Amino acid sequence: MIRTGDLSDEVEKTRRLVVAGLCDSYLLMTNAGISGTRAEEVTTLFEGAGVKHVSVFGSTWIDQQIRENKRLRMLVPRVYGLGDFSQILDERAYVQARAILESMREDLAKVVVTDAYRRAVEAINKHSFVLLIGEPAAGKTTVASLLAMAALDQWSAATLKLDDPGKVAERWNPEEPSQFFWLDDAFGVTQYEDYLVHRWNHILPQIRPMLRKGAKIVMTSRDYIYNRARKDLKESAFPLLKESQVVIDVHDLSDEEKRQILYNHLKLGKQPHSFRTEIKPYLESVANHRRFIPETARRLADPIFTRDLFIDEYYIGQFVERREQLLQEVLQGLDVDSKAALALIYMRNGRLESPIELQSSEREALERLGSDIGRCIAALEALKGSLVVHTSGESIWRFKHPTIGDA
Repeated sequence: MIRTGDLSDEVEKTRRLVVAGLCDSYLLMTNAGISGTRAEEVTTLFEGAGVKHVSVFGSTWIDQQIRENKRLRMLVPRVYGLGDFSQILDERAYVQARAILESMREDLAKVVVTDAYRRAVEAINKHSFVLLIGEPAAGKTTVASLLAMAALDQWSAATLKLDDPGKVAERWNPEEPSQFFWLDDAFGVTQYEDYLVHRWNHILPQIRPMLRKGAKIVMTSRDYIYNRARKDLKESAFPLLKESQVVIDVHDLSDEEKRQILYNHLKLGKQPHSFRTEIKPYLESVANHRRFIPETARRLADPIFTRDLFIDEYYIGQFVERREQLLQEVLQGLDVDSKAALALIYMRNGRLESPIELQSSEREALERLGSDIGRCIAALEALKGSLVVHTSGESIWRFKHPTIGDA
């Protein structure tokens, strides 16, 4: 509960502004609780300072705006990480959202709403379809995740994350008022896969009626893969492929967005206070570096990636510049069980189901790597949050970021 004594400095400042003719109205918005009686006292306080109009909004009003305004939540996705998600969504949507939210919870507070995200929101609202294109680690999957959360909230859309375009037509239910189809790496994960494009060409005529019936579709693709896929895609059969593209170009991030991304990750990351203090003088140059991407900020905030980093302008610059080589060096420096655990995810094309049931070829591979299933499971638990993630909804082990699979 806010106290009138907490506002003494504000009252004095306001009185000076009133005398200077610069203040007719005063708006107080706070996450503290404010009773009706306390609101009257605050109003009287500022009216006594000469203010003509006073408005007071406390935590109850802020909570109400978040609960009632779906558009607000879509444009400020960090609010999905506040409190109990079931207070915002109905029970059906909450159950569907749990797996997505669980995998994103630690990242929600770090999210920076960029211009690319706003354009993606506009595209999904206007066309019910968006294709997110960008270089590896540009933030495509993060944007898609946020759109999936917003779809659950905005349209109570049943969310389906698929890896095969043929499954889109199979899983579409014309009787379902709204479905959200999310396809990461729609034309191949690390390289172009022509069979995926042929499947897209096969179902493109069905996409339009799906969208008219209320379906939403989000696709992502690495830029170099999409450029190759375009030669085989029948874009004329589905003009929205061109019209509703959102190219996420990290070079288009504003300086302020880069600084905010870096700040959020370091503030909420795993680095000790001593590391944050030591690296602080170099953060501006990190954010301004031509090769800075959001993934750079995540790695800088995690001790597993900075274990051998010497805090010096040159070496920090190399950390940003040589991001692919340094990731390879991090992986090479892992113990044999950690390497084997990552190899197991890689052999399963990035989706390792848990509990793990090994095929004979996988068991042989682990033996050659000098490990076994028990030690791999222990290594996965140790790597969780840094190099791998586990989603309990699907019970799947994945790489924390696709670039780990690249390395």
